[in-house]
Amino acid sequence: MSGTSADGIDAVLLAVPAHPQLEDVRYAHHFHRPYSPEERDTIFALFDTERTTARNVCMMNFRIGEWFADASLEAVRSSGHSIKDVDLIGSHGQTVFHSPPGAGGDSQPSTLQIGEPSVIAERTGITTVGDFRVRDMAAGGHGAPLVSYVDVLLFAHATETRVVLNLGGIANATIVPPIGARAVPLAFDTGPANMVLDWLVSEGTDSASSFDNEGLLAAAGNVDETLLAELLADPYFAAPPPKTTGRERFGAAFAAALWARARSRGLRLEDALATALALTAETVARAIVASELTHGPISEVIAGGGGTKNPTLVQAIQERLPKVRVTAHEKYGVSSQAKEALSFAILASAALRGQVNTIPSCTGAVRPVVMGKIVPGENYLPLLRKTLFSPGEPS
Repeated sequence: MSGTSADGIDAVLLAVPAHPQLEDVRYAHHFHRPYSPEERDTIFALFDTERTTARNVCMMNFRIGEWFADASLEAVRSSGHSIKDVDLIGSHGQTVFHSPPGAGGDSQPSTLQIGEPSVIAERTGITTVGDFRVRDMAAGGHGAPLVSYVDVLLFAHATETRVVLNLGGIANATIVPPIGARAVPLAFDTGPANMVLDWLVSEGTDSASSFDNEGLLAAAGNVDETLLAELLADPYFAAPPPKTTGRERFGAAFAAALWARARSRGLRLEDALATALALTAETVARAIVASELTHGPISEVIAGGGGTKNPTLVQAIQERLPKVRVTAHEKYGVSSQAKEALSFAILASAALRGQVNTIPSCTGAVRPVVMGKIVPGENYLPLLRKTLFSPGEPS
């Protein structure tokens, strides 16, 4: 998995049974392969839709596939296992463009993740499942948030309504009703998170820093309430779910406009960061409070993603949700940084078994589908026999 922030590749090694539960995935082996500054620059160049070319996208599709293959092999070696122990690789890839339904204009709903699965299968010899989002979008969905399927599997409670929150480049939330409840799960992107904060730090420090370590800069700033109100007026925040967003709306252009407005108002970097952080906290909290109208009181927010390393952000969310417990994935034995990679392992396992791995109420699709394109590796036929004739075995 490489997320919206594009800071590196997260890989997780675990055994996935046919019907995984939380106890099956706790303490999975996690490996992080950071991008070099040069690699990150080449990825970010692809986000500039005015300048990138089909040639660049095509070449980077294969190059990122090589990086993902290397990360897969390194993850296995670091765990003490052999690649021969691995049945299946699930790869989300790197999103370079995402235009969901309702994006506006005459845009055809579409999405593109690169990091060629065929390269991964060829380099590792392992059957690889990739390109998940497109099937849900073909069924009328937003192709996101796909981890909602896993959130419900792992975190549904007998009596409590929970929210599973991911604070990545974009923040997204899954509303998980109690097991057996009439209410259906709901998922949506709430708006920008680390993406805007990271841009502001990089710009405001002339690239001396790439992120606000532990939120210390934002903590030293003051929120500009006028600027915050202007930012909150973006119609995306008031739109009902299902909804998804990304760099196309809240990327560099949005951050640059925020920074220009902050400077015109005489704000320091710390103040701009405090205001951007307040935007994330406020939009997350508003979305969760709004969900209580349909799903009843929320008892707990289980947060994951890189934003959980920013205590200033987590505290700001907790302050806006005083009646809700805000905890971290680690409370349940799941690494916040590993959660999304872990999710795509589970989605890949379901795809191989032909199991539906989407929730239409979360993505907006007209029906549930089996997402993921299967690229056979050298182990494909033995794997297929094992999966078909021993469906309870891990993969």
